[in-house]
Amino acid sequence: MQAVIIAGGKGTRLAPLTYRSPKPMLPLLEQPFLVWLVERCRAVGITDILMNIQYQASQIQNYFGDGQAFGVRIRYIIEETPLDTAGAMKLAEPYFSGAPLVVFNADILTDLDLKALIQAHVDTQADATLTLTRVADPTAFGLVELANIPDPEASWPAAAKPILAFREKPTAEEAARLGIDTVNAGTYILNPTIFRDYAAHEPLSFERRVFPDLLSQKLRVTGFIWDGYWLDLGTPAKYLQGQLDILTGQMPFGLHAEADEVQPSVWISRSAQVHESASLEGPCYVGSGAALGAKAQILAGTIVGAHSLIDRPLHPGHYAPGTLAV
Repeated sequence: MQAVIIAGGKGTRLAPLTYRSPKPMLPLLEQPFLVWLVERCRAVGITDILMNIQYQASQIQNYFGDGQAFGVRIRYIIEETPLDTAGAMKLAEPYFSGAPLVVFNADILTDLDLKALIQAHVDTQADATLTLTRVADPTAFGLVELANIPDPEASWPAAAKPILAFREKPTAEEAARLGIDTVNAGTYILNPTIFRDYAAHEPLSFERRVFPDLLSQKLRVTGFIWDGYWLDLGTPAKYLQGQLDILTGQMPFGLHAEADEVQPSVWISRSAQVHESASLEGPCYVGSGAALGAKAQILAGTIVGAHSLIDRPLHPGHYAPGTLAV
C-alpha cells in the first residue's frame, strides 16, 4: 500500500502557532507531528509516502528530504493553490502505484490500529474504508450512518459496517432522533480508481462530493469504528491537550528515550538541568537543554520547550520563550 499525508493546510485555527510553521510540523513533546505520522506508516510496512504540501512547504521538504533518513521514500505533491481535501489526492494521481491508498489528515492524534484498518479494507473488499469514531455531541460534525450487519454476515470484521449515508451537521434534536454518534475520524483507505473520473487542478471535497458519489455509484464503502483514542489537534487548546494526554498515558505515544518520568506524569529530558529545589507538578514536560532554577515552579499542564531558562513561578496562562502553558 501507499500512504498519502494531506499536510497542505494553513492551520488558521492554530494561529499564532502556525505563523512561522506549517501545522503538521508543530512539535508533540519536541518531535514534529509529521515525524510521528511517518513512523506510524513505517511500523506497518508502508514505506512509499506521498505528501501533499502547500503552506510553508519548504520547511517540510527541507526536514524530511527524500525520506531516506526516516527509512521511507517520500515524494511531494505541491498545491500551487488550495484544492480542498480530495483535490489534493487527484493532484497526486500520477504517483499512484495502483495499490490501495492509506490517507491521513495531518492533524489527527489517534492510537488507531492501522493493521486492523487495513485488514478490514481487505476483508470487506471495499472501494473505500473510512475510520469512524463515536462522539458524545455530534452537532459539530457530519454524521455517518451505518447499516446493521445480521449475524449470517459474521465474516465482516466486528468493527466494520457498510456506510448507508452521510448526514450534514444535525441539530441536537435531529441527532437524538437519528440515534447516530459515528463521525468521520480522518483516516481512510481508498482504491485509487475512485479518482479516475474527476478533473485535475480543480477543488474537490471528500465530504461534499467524493464520498457521496461513491454511495450514489453503489460502490462498497465501509465504516471502520475505532473506539480508542482520537483527538483533532486543530486548536491551541486541543494541541496542548494532546500532549498532556500523552504525558498521562491516555494516548499511547512512546515518549522518546531521551526523557524520563521522574514522578507520575512529570517527564524531564535527560539533557535538561533541574535544580533540586525546583517544584514540578504533573502532568508537565521539561524539554531538552532547558534549565530550571531553585525558584522555578512548574504547575500542572505546562510544556517547557527546549533550551528554556526558568527561575521563577510559571503559572498557567503565562508564556515564556520556548514554553507552552495552559
